[in-house]
Amino acid sequence: MNNELDMSKARVIEPEFDHRGTPIWKSVLSPPDDTFALVYVIPTRIIPVIFVPGVMGSNLKPRGEGERWRMDSKLTASPWIWADAKERKKSLRPEAMVVDDDGKVPTDMKLPAEELKRRGWGEIAAMSYGAALRWLEEHLNDFGSYHNGQRTQLRREALGAQVGEQLLSEDEVRLSYRYRFPVHAFGYNWLDDNAKSAQALGRRIDEIIERYNHREMSHGCPLARCEKVILVTHSMGGLVARHCSEVLGYRDKIYGIVHGVMPATGAAAVYRRMKAGTEGSWGVAQVLGADAAEVTAVLSSAPGPLQLLPSPEYGNGWLRIRAGAQEQALPQQGDPYGEIYTVRGAWWGLCDEELINPLNEEKDPQQRKRQMEADWADFVRYIGRAKQFHQDIARRYHPHTHAFCGASPEHKAYGTVSWARPTAEGVSAEQWMQARLARRLGLREFSKTEDTRTVLHPRSRIPAAFTISAPDEAGDGTVPARSGLAPKPHCQSFLRVPVEHEPAYNPEAGPASVQALRFTLRAIVRIAQRVRESARMMYEDF
Repeated sequence: MNNELDMSKARVIEPEFDHRGTPIWKSVLSPPDDTFALVYVIPTRIIPVIFVPGVMGSNLKPRGEGERWRMDSKLTASPWIWADAKERKKSLRPEAMVVDDDGKVPTDMKLPAEELKRRGWGEIAAMSYGAALRWLEEHLNDFGSYHNGQRTQLRREALGAQVGEQLLSEDEVRLSYRYRFPVHAFGYNWLDDNAKSAQALGRRIDEIIERYNHREMSHGCPLARCEKVILVTHSMGGLVARHCSEVLGYRDKIYGIVHGVMPATGAAAVYRRMKAGTEGSWGVAQVLGADAAEVTAVLSSAPGPLQLLPSPEYGNGWLRIRAGAQEQALPQQGDPYGEIYTVRGAWWGLCDEELINPLNEEKDPQQRKRQMEADWADFVRYIGRAKQFHQDIARRYHPHTHAFCGASPEHKAYGTVSWARPTAEGVSAEQWMQARLARRLGLREFSKTEDTRTVLHPRSRIPAAFTISAPDEAGDGTVPARSGLAPKPHCQSFLRVPVEHEPAYNPEAGPASVQALRFTLRAIVRIAQRVRESARMMYEDF
């Protein structure tokens, strides 16, 4: 008797999932024939994958009254197009907002929406990450696609990584299919200190591991086994993950981390935005802050985004002031905090104190001045936090780190920021740098499209216009090459791919983003091989 099954007669029964995410299989009786049911068993050994979004990528809601920050679609983002500096200052403060977990989640996946919400998908911007979460979930848990799935294709197809380009082996792919990789998302208050967000990420890691270790993965099956997680990060989320892993000591609960377009040493674009508003398309600029007033009102009291400023690792001389043939470059002593960020009153300094608090409408000059002094002191304190955060994570990476960056000449970013004016006889750049910010000339100087500062020479009182430069360095449109490439020496694998910053993981954004996702998938499979270190997580027959 031949016991081999004729697979052409198999009726594959796909698993469905109940409200808890537990797999179930349903079938109905049919007339007798020689077909048979084929069921792919869902593994009970779990390696959760947690996606950590970038700045502004988590949904937030006010503790009291106010507007939500929910980036589910252009419609939900639209209220911020019309929000002025006062409205932004009132709402977008760390203490005024908490994570909103009620964002959009898919309703057309095998997993029910209730389970996706439980996994945190509603906490992060569906517009930026929804398609990426779906892609990862489907290709990490395609149990019926061993012979033709993305993981198997990566046994034959190279991705062009600069480090760690080895193809996946059959054993690596085969082992990965013995585990389930449920994709979770972690939303955090991106306005607040990233060190606090790292603490929240640590708590989430603990909760997820605990949840799976006390749960049946299918009816009648034993409890699941789960020991560690894998983190996948976007942009500032990488800084949060590094702090969680290397500073807070969560490395032993993390198999590895995949970083995408991380500003590892900062991004000069943050300076540009505080001085002249958000660069790029009109819609994006209006939502994120179109001019210095709108951006400064938020960032001056938001520790998290301020931690995206260039750190000493970024290098000296990235801020330049040019007057004809003369040029002055800062920082010079490796101290951007003291040489640029907290310089008060200079027109080229990071923060215009008059723009910090548009809600300060005190009529009494003394009261107004006292409030301005308090606001400036808070800003300096937040810069101090940024300095400490930068020191804590400097050159510290999980030992099993994989990363990709978008260091492409197609998507230039601010490597340096330059202020330039026409030739001025007998006036050096250094003299012009000492000039005080001129009085505002109506709304013109701080209009939504303004990228010029009109300043007065301190002696001659001759006005001159300094115009901010365009992006000058290969990058992803936000993070320049020097910062995106910084993790490379610390990585098991590293890919340089021409992605844009915001849609770096979005499979609908084009071939480059799909390549980045496939790199991420390959990195996850490679990181997952670390289960071999645990007798509890390994199978006896492997």
